[in-house]
Amino acid sequence: MRTIEVAADRRLVEVDHATPEPGPGQVRLDVAYCGICGSDLHFRDVPELFPAGTVPGHELSGRIAVLGPEVDGWTVGDRVCVLPFAQCGECELCRSGNEQVCPHAVANGVGLGTGRPGAYADAVIVDQRMLFALPDEVDDRAGALVEPLAVAVRAVAQAAVPVDQPVLVLGGGPIGLLTALVLRERGYERAVLVSRNAARARLAESLGLRTAAADDVEPPVAVFECAGTPAAARQAVELLRPLGVVMLVGLSLEPLELPAPPVVINELQIRGVITYRRREFAEAIELLAARRIPADRVITGTVPLSQAEEAFRTLTRPGHAHVKVLLAP
Repeated sequence: MRTIEVAADRRLVEVDHATPEPGPGQVRLDVAYCGICGSDLHFRDVPELFPAGTVPGHELSGRIAVLGPEVDGWTVGDRVCVLPFAQCGECELCRSGNEQVCPHAVANGVGLGTGRPGAYADAVIVDQRMLFALPDEVDDRAGALVEPLAVAVRAVAQAAVPVDQPVLVLGGGPIGLLTALVLRERGYERAVLVSRNAARARLAESLGLRTAAADDVEPPVAVFECAGTPAAARQAVELLRPLGVVMLVGLSLEPLELPAPPVVINELQIRGVITYRRREFAEAIELLAARRIPADRVITGTVPLSQAEEAFRTLTRPGHAHVKVLLAP
């Protein structure tokens, strides 16, 4: 079985392994597609997050190839996508309905760096609890979009601002574009997307989304910071009207030095979102099945698994036109 691993020199290299067998409560999936996430691009250069030998890949679709012991309700050949965070379902947070912050979710997750191997591979082992069936209306390519779409679904829900108010999305990458699309689907007619990448801005406009320069927007009640940079977070704080909310959806690995006066004087809220609840993951599938999210336009490239390193180089090049790129074994 082929895997793509992070080498000690931080390159992505192809490695052959024996095909793993699922344990109790697990299945082996043949991977159909796996998305390259922005966190993969950033984390691969940080050994503490992606140690040597890490197999990334947490945005995946596939088919069940082998059932492990004690698996029920699933059949070989079922088409699925995967909630990659290993939410235990048993801790106090999970029992209270807050499984999105389960303390075990990342450490035991799939393709998240410090947990289990991910789907930059021909096959992957996942827990049956992670499986979500893909309806016929959602093809395998769109199935790899469920995970990032679930992040956008939760971000919009957590902002909880009236739909008739102006809102702003900073960043036109995968999460930013998906957030803008979810806002439109939820009825936010005054949503505007700001992207410094001209090609991504043109794509957003072709999808019927409103775009503008940051200095040409009305003060919003919510800013979805999806660029994941300290500069974007500062800009979000500066643009907000009093009592507004900043949703930090992009993940910066650098400290955020936010100006305190506008936060304190204007009583701003700052909230973070990086994962989701199970029902929000299911909502993402429903949106794709109903054709409310144009998956075929958001996915701008598919490359063979063996070209993962080349794909990373392209996606870290300033000004590239891609939004979501998938790897195909």
